[in-house]
Amino acid sequence: MLDSKQCDAFYAVIEAGSFENAARKLNLTPAAISIRVQSLEKELGLLLINRTKPCTTTKSGQFLLEYLH
Repeated sequence: MLDSKQCDAFYAVIEAGSFENAARKLNLTPAAISIRVQSLEKELGLLLINRTKPCTTTKSGQFLLEYLH
């Protein structure tokens, strides 16, 4: 089962375009957002986010994003 806090962090990064903006949106630190996303990626065994400016989904991340909608 997917962890809701990890999924919220992933979704926020994609919606906000960066870990910093996602952190502000969720009232967390960028490090906390990063840890949650990394934990989700580790659990799934997939890279979900391209860490570019702005952040974008990988192909696997796009599938997860569609699932979360």
